[in-house]
Amino acid sequence: MSGSLKRVLEAVAGLAVIGLAVMWLSGGCGERIPAGEVRSSEPGAPAAVAVVERRVGPGVEWASGAVESARRAAVASRILARIEEIRVNAGSEVAKGDLLIRLDARDLGARSGEVAEALRGARAKLALARTEQERMAKLVAQGVEAQQRLDRVESDLRVARAEVDRLEASQRESQTGLSFAEIRSPVSGRVVDRLAEPGDTAVPGRPLLRIYDPTVLRVEVPVRESLAVRLTVGDPLKVRIPSLDEEFEGVIDEIVPFAEPGARTLLVKVRLPYDSRLYAGMFARVALPEGERAWLVVPERSVERVGQLELVTVVGESGPERRMVTTGPRSEEGLVEVLSGLAAGERVALR
Repeated sequence: MSGSLKRVLEAVAGLAVIGLAVMWLSGGCGERIPAGEVRSSEPGAPAAVAVVERRVGPGVEWASGAVESARRAAVASRILARIEEIRVNAGSEVAKGDLLIRLDARDLGARSGEVAEALRGARAKLALARTEQERMAKLVAQGVEAQQRLDRVESDLRVARAEVDRLEASQRESQTGLSFAEIRSPVSGRVVDRLAEPGDTAVPGRPLLRIYDPTVLRVEVPVRESLAVRLTVGDPLKVRIPSLDEEFEGVIDEIVPFAEPGARTLLVKVRLPYDSRLYAGMFARVALPEGERAWLVVPERSVERVGQLELVTVVGESGPERRMVTTGPRSEEGLVEVLSGLAAGERVALR
């Protein structure tokens, strides 16, 4: 056999092996399972079984919301100026009155200096006018000067006094404007967002920082109106924070008296106890009482999860049967609510 023929036969054999491997991996050599069906080998006799239990009691509906602070502020400038310094970053703790941002105040300082100089001159003129009025009053009393001259001097005195009053108001205004160059914290709390950098131009009304108080957090949750009308301020509610895998005891702080026209919900605000692990913006779920209802429960050990499927083994007269179910919330007793797939009184095997 020539070398070229040998190489051809080896290549054909290699391709045949690869093809068989692909068929085996794709299930081409085995029995296909139709879509929507789950088959498994017949399980043996279950070691223990549980009865699907029907319970009646106060029902709970979980509503989703977010953790927010009851005291939050967007810090903005009141003047148009260039930012010279920002003393905080996201996550910084600040106290009320702390200096946060310093703006370029050279124009404001020059204006304040001009007003101060003009005020000094106006006060000097006022002092001179007052002296002249006193001297002229004595001369009129002695009959040396006419009353008309005194009237003119008193008019000059009133004009000088009005000019001093005007410049004092301008000085207060310029000093107030100069104070706007230092932006201080309106509340105590934590900086959560820094929206500007040194060198940027601060525009009046445009937020530069966002601050919230972490000691007064609450969950703001939209509640369907049929449940919200049964709630009152001060009611205790359970709040679950999935990221912490923990429940907190909250209290209704406020119910906004306005229903969203499209969603038919009212905004309910539930105050949380202080916990350093809680942050504004966290996802939260609130347990809302919905009156008395009935539901089915089985031990959580009876439910087997295969991917996204939930399966139980129902023990009947004709033998064990695998069945798909849909489950709901879990309880502290190790039970799980069954939303569909089972009926009360049926028996399920425990894994």
